[in-house]
Amino acid sequence: MKRLLYIFMSLILLAACQQDELPTGQGDAVLMLDLQRMGRPTMEVTRACDEDLVVDILDADRTLYRHYAAGSVPRKIVLQPGTFIVQAYTDNQTTWAAGNDGKGEPCYFQETTVEMEYDMVKRLQMRVPLTNYAVGLQLPDLWDNLFRSYTFRLKSGSRTVVIRQGERAYFDIADSGFSYALSATNTDGRTSSHSAINYTDIEVGKCYTIRYSYDSDATTGGVDIVITDDMGTTDSNVNL
Repeated sequence: MKRLLYIFMSLILLAACQQDELPTGQGDAVLMLDLQRMGRPTMEVTRACDEDLVVDILDADRTLYRHYAAGSVPRKIVLQPGTFIVQAYTDNQTTWAAGNDGKGEPCYFQETTVEMEYDMVKRLQMRVPLTNYAVGLQLPDLWDNLFRSYTFRLKSGSRTVVIRQGERAYFDIADSGFSYALSATNTDGRTSSHSAINYTDIEVGKCYTIRYSYDSDATTGGVDIVITDDMGTTDSNVNL
């Protein structure tokens, strides 16, 4: 019974060591981390570190001091006194554009500088922002009853992406906007399209939804396009 008790207590101690770094008892500085990607729902207190975030701690000269892979970031990190740079990011910094079958993935990054002293417990809350932006598509009700197929094409920089209703594609803010075009084949087999439209009023971290609706003016025979984001709306009308 005592042997089983010792084994049980050892397992508890091992789990505790994997979750947090333990102070050495020599007046160390302790950094308490609270990391979360912006736009994510609030996590439980017991999960103060977003499991999709990687953390690097750099010296003042930006030499790597500690590295924690996604899912293994402790809530408490024991440090020596000094100046450190804390970086929190998703591990797709160089691969996000090719992810999700070429549609791209959300990419997050943030860094901050902390000063640590002996016997200090410092709480650091980082809300890590999106560093690219997204574009989505929304078609009107009964679209599939009128059109048997469609292609919605996005282009930004050197990338061209085709998405479907409800999907998102991610792009780099450095490419100065995107263009979009919709072509559709109706149930009678007639294919129509509109020329590519450029949209350059973009900001990092936003999702731009291209919303098509049936034209309210029966004389134009077109569709209305509304581009919505968190801050504003742009309207246009094209024949289709």
